[in-house]
Amino acid sequence: MARYTTSRLAQVSRWIAEKAADLGTPVSVGALCQAAVARLGVSGAVLTVDTSGWPEVRCATDALGERLTELQVTVGEGPAVDVWRGGGPALVADLDAPSSQARWPMFAPLAVEAGAASLFALPLCVGAIRVGVLSLYRLDVGHLDATTLTDSLAFAELALRLLLDEQADLNSADVTEDGLPLHNPHVHQATGMVAAQLDLGMADAFAHLRARAFAEQVPLSGLAADVVARRRRFDRDEGQP
Repeated sequence: MARYTTSRLAQVSRWIAEKAADLGTPVSVGALCQAAVARLGVSGAVLTVDTSGWPEVRCATDALGERLTELQVTVGEGPAVDVWRGGGPALVADLDAPSSQARWPMFAPLAVEAGAASLFALPLCVGAIRVGVLSLYRLDVGHLDATTLTDSLAFAELALRLLLDEQADLNSADVTEDGLPLHNPHVHQATGMVAAQLDLGMADAFAHLRARAFAEQVPLSGLAADVVARRRRFDRDEGQP
């Protein structure tokens, strides 16, 4: 599987910022999805999160993205569902191919009928904590080339960061270089405890703390207080991808 470099991550971040400026909006997951369509040569993008036991659309660039998500939830199968159940990226170059039809016998025919030809579902996760899925789709059959796949993974990483920042209600003026809130000692203390429990650096430990708060839909400060009071702890297997 291709991996993005720091320079590609920075480039993709600039693309998202440029798209947000074009739209006249702050940088957000919505601007990210629009930038993904503009830069990756895909027909549409949809970002789903799990806040109620089922994937819910956080943003979609068009009605087809919403329809593809609805179909997968309705029939209980599909590339994004596979990712939600703990799988890695699901890269489907041809939804009408016999292998795709056999793997998702209910979803694939309906997706093709709806107008999708290929679908690429990328997990948004921190260790074992699954936060969301970024799905990219095309109206034409075809694989993602190596460069496009690398950039797609960078978009997924930045989508994860934006979701976690939104959940924690963070902005750049309120955080340290490691991304920790400036004015919440419980969060700082809890991050240190999670770092010790998972044998991670502070930045990675804070990402785990935020991801757990997002997955459980609880305030970051409340989860941090529980960690500090030793009502909650993080297990080492959560540190494994």
